[in-house]
Amino acid sequence: MEKVIPVTIITGFLGAGKTTLLNHLNEKYMGKKFAIIENEFGEIGIDNDLVVSAEEGIFEMSNGCICCELNDELVEVLVKLLNSRHDFDHLLIETTGMAEPDGVAGAFIADPEVQQYFRLDGVVCLADAHFILDNIEEREEARRQITFADHIIINKSSEVEADYIKKIQGELRHMNPLATQETADYSKVSSDILNLQAYETKTVEEKLKGKHHHEHPEHECNDHCDHDHGHHHHHHSDVVSHSFTIDEPFDLLKFRHWMNVLLMLQGERVYRIKGILHFMYKEERMVFQSVRNMSSFQAGEPWGTEKKQSRIVFIGKGLLREPLEKQLRGCLWE
Repeated sequence: MEKVIPVTIITGFLGAGKTTLLNHLNEKYMGKKFAIIENEFGEIGIDNDLVVSAEEGIFEMSNGCICCELNDELVEVLVKLLNSRHDFDHLLIETTGMAEPDGVAGAFIADPEVQQYFRLDGVVCLADAHFILDNIEEREEARRQITFADHIIINKSSEVEADYIKKIQGELRHMNPLATQETADYSKVSSDILNLQAYETKTVEEKLKGKHHHEHPEHECNDHCDHDHGHHHHHHSDVVSHSFTIDEPFDLLKFRHWMNVLLMLQGERVYRIKGILHFMYKEERMVFQSVRNMSSFQAGEPWGTEKKQSRIVFIGKGLLREPLEKQLRGCLWE
């Protein structure tokens, strides 16, 4: 299989509608051949009548899709899929409701061998409109699922008041300003969630240029801004996001060293970092991402004639803006 297969990770708390979404995607994209990795087969309840054949833990469905269970290491399952006789053009991974998606995403972001065959297109999180605010207040896994998502589907939305939906949207936007959102019922999404291109340089740059800031100008923040995002809005969690725009170039070695130390010491509190960075002597933009205690740099487009400017967003639990800014500035080129 020579083409690079796009991957969509589907996450969300128990009962949010992940399996219903999988079924909906099967119907919506009839022409696609999906490979589906399931955390728990008990959850999906595969109808035996639909299984055409089973070999080495891979089940072929009558609609041409194949399923397998994530009972080994993820990389082992990926190798098994690649070595099977089945052809597929999109990989869907449904995580268990208690799982944190960053662990699964890590293989696709930080493992060069996996990247030869697979490209992470995006992480989709289903949020149950009835329970999501309680979940993010009470459960660390739910907070991580929301903050790591590239697209959030607020499901069962017609079952609660419109004002409450607005409240949910506001809370989730403050927790994760990088994610797009939509509302749905029965997991029937209208957007093309299989084509998010969330890790492409262009998409990252658009998000970091602060589309959310234009929608919410009162939260626009730059180097000189000293208020903490969201402290006066976060009723349900102590998750905050801080964005920085910096004109001076960074020193790559200093930045890399600081990031390794930060993620090693505070990896549990730092949920996500995304940046487009300007490093001294680098002609192209560098896209930076963190996943748990791992991080990756990816070369983007050349800067060209426009202003070279770094933009970076930190999302995490109780992160303080001033120490972050001071440490960030300590990585500038001197």
